[in-house]
Amino acid sequence: MEEIKAEIEKRLIELNNIGKDIIGKVKGTDQKEVKGTIIDEVSHMTDNENKYVIQKLELSDNNISYRIGYYTYDSNKTRLYYGESSPIIDSETFVILVNKAKDKGWF
Repeated sequence: MEEIKAEIEKRLIELNNIGKDIIGKVKGTDQKEVKGTIIDEVSHMTDNENKYVIQKLELSDNNISYRIGYYTYDSNKTRLYYGESSPIIDSETFVILVNKAKDKGWF
């Protein structure tokens, strides 16, 4: 089990969604549409279970926006996924993420 956990943690560190489209629902319908694309990402691992990120997005209207999120793995530590709820991030992690974004010239 420790080997599996170590492999999952390694994959979590390497995981990003740069270049992936963001798909969202069209309000008032069951239809989905491309809302934009993830064009860059900064991250910080906190406890080997969560990788917090700020994603730089290019929306369909060509505006640049940012999304805060996290990657984690399931309770069996076998499947990685992007968290669907808004993360609660401690101030130290938030400052680290913002400084990484600044270092990349995002703002």
